[in-house]
Amino acid sequence: MLENILFYFVFLGQILLISYYYPKQILIRISYVLKTFPPEEYPKLYPKHPDYYKAGQLIYKIINFIILAIGLIVIVVIGVWDNSSVGKVSEAIPIAYFFLQMIPLLLMEISGFAYFKMMRKADMRTTRKANLQPRNLFDYVSSVAVSFAFILIVACIAFFYSLYGFSFDFENKTFVIVLSLVFSNLIFAGIIFWNLYGKKLDPHQAVEDRMRQVEVTIKSLVYMSIVASIFLIAIKAIDEFNLDYYEPVLMSFYLQFIMFIGLGSLLRNQRLEDMNFDVYKKDVQNN
Repeated sequence: MLENILFYFVFLGQILLISYYYPKQILIRISYVLKTFPPEEYPKLYPKHPDYYKAGQLIYKIINFIILAIGLIVIVVIGVWDNSSVGKVSEAIPIAYFFLQMIPLLLMEISGFAYFKMMRKADMRTTRKANLQPRNLFDYVSSVAVSFAFILIVACIAFFYSLYGFSFDFENKTFVIVLSLVFSNLIFAGIIFWNLYGKKLDPHQAVEDRMRQVEVTIKSLVYMSIVASIFLIAIKAIDEFNLDYYEPVLMSFYLQFIMFIGLGSLLRNQRLEDMNFDVYKKDVQNN
């Protein structure tokens, strides 16, 4: 089927983007830091021996390679099935594979928290400089974007309930979708609040680097909220017009797009060359 052929190309993009391209960029960044900022000159950057981080780099590479191989195998299996079937590809396939692709990123996040915990423990300073980071949401993202995100959330909820005469039923799919939308946006709001008012993980991070990181994170979450609302409306419209054969294509494209907005934005906007690594030198006062 034409829709299934289109799915092959889009799903291949999901495999390569999330399990090859982005991991490759992350590995390049790790290698750059290890090579450019040695522990002899930047001891505060290494709570543990550099070999520990090289081992983690290798593990991350291997896991992503395995997941990449699994994705390619899945495409082959779907192709074999497609030759002997007239059914559509399930939209659960790109979702399930996406969760698999998130495993190395989740492990990296957990390792990151442990890394910064060791860094804070090794920080022997008895005094701290005042944090001059702005704490106003609109210092980092425009009020127009935030307002648009909120309007789309309301519009999405209204759209779903309008299809059922605005009836409120705990057992229908609309309630589950609306609950998921509200819950995900509450998580986004919590992360934004923590970035604005929470204690920074890296005790040595320069103020300007921290501000850049917070800005990228907040903007990404606001844009992800906007895209999520649009996606839910689009996926429901497809159902209403009996175009459900395109659901797996749209789902895979959506998952790639949120990664482009999220992880992609962090990699594009937090260039290592622009970061202040002098704060990790032994003889430099840190922010």
